[in-house]
Amino acid sequence: MTGVNEALWTGIRLLQLVFVPTFGFLFLFALFYLLYAGKNPFRKRAAYLFSIGGALGMLLILYLPLIIAYMKGDSLLKVNDNNQDIRFLIDTTSSQGHDVHHLFKIFFEPMIFIGSLLGIIFWLTAAKNPPRKRIGMAMVFGAPVFWVIMQYSLDIYHFFVPQS
Repeated sequence: MTGVNEALWTGIRLLQLVFVPTFGFLFLFALFYLLYAGKNPFRKRAAYLFSIGGALGMLLILYLPLIIAYMKGDSLLKVNDNNQDIRFLIDTTSSQGHDVHHLFKIFFEPMIFIGSLLGIIFWLTAAKNPPRKRIGMAMVFGAPVFWVIMQYSLDIYHFFVPQS
């Protein structure tokens, strides 16, 4: 039975790896589509449905297997034999995490800068087109927020759990 459980959990992990980014992008697309919708009720309804579906889909694909395992009983959950906690997991993966985060910074900092410049261009060239103005303003004001999140994303864990 452990082989079946292992295959099941591997399949669930694969589904999570595929559908969490998919639903996340659907949610972000919905937010931009909501900015673009203007007064069109059909576009607004589609944007609301995409945003709700993206957020709920992401949460369900993340937490539904855990809730099912909890309701089913402790037989599906793995037993921690070595008394390892979240601090051990963070300490063992921190070296790889720093390398990946550094590569993300190298790749995404120019994209954030280019996105803010495109936002300025959209904002200034959208003469009497309010949806384009809203998209440009969102890109201009969102770029520094994304940059700050990217800079401090590694320290988020230590903000909630103090270092010992």
